[in-house]
Amino acid sequence: MTKHHGSRTGSHLSADMRRLLLRFATVSLIIMSLILLSSLLVWIFEGDGTESNTIRNIWDGIWWAVVTIATVGYGDKYPVTPFGRMVGLTLIVAGFTSLSVFTGLIASMFVEDRLKGAKGLKQVKTHNHIVICGWNKTADVILKAMVEKEMTDIEVVLVTNQTPEFFESVESRFPSLRIKFVRGEPTSEEILRRASIHAASQVIILADQSLDLANADDRTIIIANAIHFGAPKARITVQLINGDNRNLLIRIGIENIMVYDEVGGYILANSIQDESSLAVYDQLARDPKSYLSTIPIEEQFIGKPFGELFQHLLKEKGMMIIGLMSKEPEIDLEAVFTDNTSAIDQFIKSTLAQSKKLKAEDKHNFRWNPKHDSPVQENDHAIVLV
Repeated sequence: MTKHHGSRTGSHLSADMRRLLLRFATVSLIIMSLILLSSLLVWIFEGDGTESNTIRNIWDGIWWAVVTIATVGYGDKYPVTPFGRMVGLTLIVAGFTSLSVFTGLIASMFVEDRLKGAKGLKQVKTHNHIVICGWNKTADVILKAMVEKEMTDIEVVLVTNQTPEFFESVESRFPSLRIKFVRGEPTSEEILRRASIHAASQVIILADQSLDLANADDRTIIIANAIHFGAPKARITVQLINGDNRNLLIRIGIENIMVYDEVGGYILANSIQDESSLAVYDQLARDPKSYLSTIPIEEQFIGKPFGELFQHLLKEKGMMIIGLMSKEPEIDLEAVFTDNTSAIDQFIKSTLAQSKKLKAEDKHNFRWNPKHDSPVQENDHAIVLV
């Protein structure tokens, strides 16, 4: 994904907005000219006055012109000569008209901005937000779950090629969520830029179920590749329809992959052995206060029995640990390549650096309900029920 420089920001303004800004600048110039010209003329005609309420210098003229054009009318300064009053009448008529147009243009700019946002045509300016690319039933469930789990402080940017009426429908169904919309195909670099993808903390890419099996995953993988290199700090989660395509994402370092309905199939299989397991999974997923999470393990417990870690987390933090997940460490490029290496090594280092991090393929190992005397290993993370 190529970089967009700040100097190109103006090119993203619509033609209507550019015309509106031009009119705004023109009317502003007319009002300023009216004030300055009226101030100068009224000072020329009224400058010989001796009373305190007469306009005796240019600053008095500017004050009177501003008060008059704004229809405030303090009455502390006013013209008394016939020519001065003619200037005043002209200023009142021309100024009132110009000020009305000026006010209307400001209102139009706000309305235009609001309409662009409602239609998903506006540049989203935010950071640490969640971007959802695409729309299917899963997206609806995600937003519903965020409401139920009281995740209303998280800003969500929905990127999809839907109609403005669809955006209004989503906004009305989830009024408590902070949702912004970007209308267009997330395969487009320009559309992703409008969603501030580079500043997102998480990106969820959903499968387009309106396409056939092969094309849907091809589209998803194209989006995932673009976001992976364009949003190096974002945690990317991808929904696939065909599990055989999982390795295509794992090779570039995307490991959070959910194959459509695959998890549901395993849950239903478990319910064959235990009829209550389906209710357990369902309640855990829906519970707004409890959820599974992985946390790093304090260094003091490395090499210690699992039982000690279990008691510590339960007593000190109120967390129930149900297993361990071993994560393979990421390879540090600086440790592999030094500044004194050959030109080819430097080229390899530069190429790898552009692809964010060098990651191993899916190297997570899980140990569920370990024995209490089982040692905690260096790369282990605790799987806890919070």
